[in-house]
Amino acid sequence: MPKKTPGQYFLSKGISPGRLADHLEQLYPLEREVLLARATGETLRAIGQRLNLTPEGVRQVEIRALKKLQEEDTPAQVQGRRFRLAVEHRLGVPLEVAVKELPEPEPTLFLAYSRGEPVADLAPKLGLSITEATVLRDRAIARLLGEDRGSRAGKWVELKAAVVAALRESPLTYDDLEARFPMSRRRLMKLMLELVNEGQAELTDEYPFRFASAQPA
Repeated sequence: MPKKTPGQYFLSKGISPGRLADHLEQLYPLEREVLLARATGETLRAIGQRLNLTPEGVRQVEIRALKKLQEEDTPAQVQGRRFRLAVEHRLGVPLEVAVKELPEPEPTLFLAYSRGEPVADLAPKLGLSITEATVLRDRAIARLLGEDRGSRAGKWVELKAAVVAALRESPLTYDDLEARFPMSRRRLMKLMLELVNEGQAELTDEYPFRFASAQPA
């Protein structure tokens, strides 16, 4: 039997060409790489050897990527993606690699959070109360992101990583940033000042002034 073409692969998963074009770039680089490799017929084992993942890990990445293309995102999924982006931005490795050596239930909590899964559904499976699971998750997230001030600091790091990713796509004015990341102007100014001081963003010279990524895409 002849191999499927990439177009046939995506159609067989219920993803139309139009939706693929609109949403493929919204996937994380690892998800996009795995999905395109699978669409061209590469095996789970071959992809895993290249990306330092197990075949099952590759399969889970493929499933997650397909699910994103098939469904609309919930707020929890958006927040989970921001967390994944922050970790991968800070550590330079896929989230699955970053957490695989951690003691359970931390990896399970991390991956569930990155997928936007409610902690209320997961806690009973881990033998924890919802409060215990939430506290454990938030402390572990703060530690993984290099923060020791709790979940608020972790979310600030996630937000900064998401803004940096947006700036790599195109320069943005304050109004553009407020539209994409709703917050007070004072808080936004604080965030952008931190990014400029850290060398992750720069202010253009022309008017209207725009922030641009200080790093190559």
